[in-house]
Amino acid sequence: MTHHGESIQTDSYRWIMLTLFLLMSLFIWSAWFAQAPLLVGYWPKFGIGEATGNLLLSLPGLVAIFLGVSTGRWVDTAGTKKLLGIGSICALIGFGLRPLFMTSFVTQAVLTVIAGYGICCLTACLGPLMIQWFGHKNAHTFISIGASAFFIGGGLGIIVTAALLGPLGITGAFWFYSILILVITVLWWLLARQKETGPASAKPSFGSEFKTVTQSPSAWINLVAALFLGGATVFAMGFLPKAMGNNNIAGLFPIAMGAGLILLSSLAGLWGRKLTAVIFLAITLVVWLVYLSIPSWGIGALILVAILFGLFFEVPWTLAFSLQESMPGVTPVNMGVAAGAYTVGTNLGVFVLPLVMGSFVDHFGLAGGSWSLFAGLLIAFIALLIVKENKA
Repeated sequence: MTHHGESIQTDSYRWIMLTLFLLMSLFIWSAWFAQAPLLVGYWPKFGIGEATGNLLLSLPGLVAIFLGVSTGRWVDTAGTKKLLGIGSICALIGFGLRPLFMTSFVTQAVLTVIAGYGICCLTACLGPLMIQWFGHKNAHTFISIGASAFFIGGGLGIIVTAALLGPLGITGAFWFYSILILVITVLWWLLARQKETGPASAKPSFGSEFKTVTQSPSAWINLVAALFLGGATVFAMGFLPKAMGNNNIAGLFPIAMGAGLILLSSLAGLWGRKLTAVIFLAITLVVWLVYLSIPSWGIGALILVAILFGLFFEVPWTLAFSLQESMPGVTPVNMGVAAGAYTVGTNLGVFVLPLVMGSFVDHFGLAGGSWSLFAGLLIAFIALLIVKENKA
């Protein structure tokens, strides 16, 4: 028996499920952040400013604010296979049809909302899928590996799009992502399996489940950390290409985030999830302060900053996710609702903070964006200091 009475038998098919999830996350997130290089040089031609343009990065957060918890409930009732299959179809419609409407910001925004539900499904299913297939003891490691594809995909979306704009043009570059999402949607529906976690039993009401998984004050404080970490992540991925003046260097930041998730998350097994998250977030704050304190950076130094900033940046988010799934009252029966609550907290930040921070850029220039990013990370740091880790 494992955490909270969980009994899970793993099998070799878990590696296929992990691969499918990684590919889906990689392709959908790269398509999402393919918009980042367009925020500076493309949409301003249509009179779209920094704050408004960031809607194309933050609208998926709005979707998850309204549907995150209910999606978590559907994960518990319908299963991860079906929810991720539905999510991939939403991403295919939303991101797949974008090349047909590249001159209409409004249409792009509507399509981003549709695709946003696919991103919501990825986040809500991340914890339950990894716990079901790999067990709760190793969940923090595989949640981090799964999440690494989010940010590596985001980084590749920035770098690859910038590289494709020349030979393929904007429309051709976006068709590239449409094809990738079509491929993974087909593969998921053909190959994915639902992991059986035990005999079926009657589900408690949605309200009862939500009350159970949020019974601890730390469960709510942890959502504050999720809000500011999620919002800071999306803003930084859209802001750094402008702040650093180089798409390729800025694209290293989310790729380094993915590498950090793969290489560093296992330290939580030695230090504990909370302590590891606090240490890495403190390092992130120090790196950003050093970057802000020096007025001019060479290319080599910028590359080093992008890598160091990214390496430690995202591990706290996934460890906080794992903390949420281990709060008192969370069991295999309601882990989807717990993941859904964390998804809502994260995406409140994803929707709101890029708009707020983008407005600081509009009014105060790059310094306004840089210091607002620091403030968001600092609030997340304080929240994680307060959270009590449940080690039961």
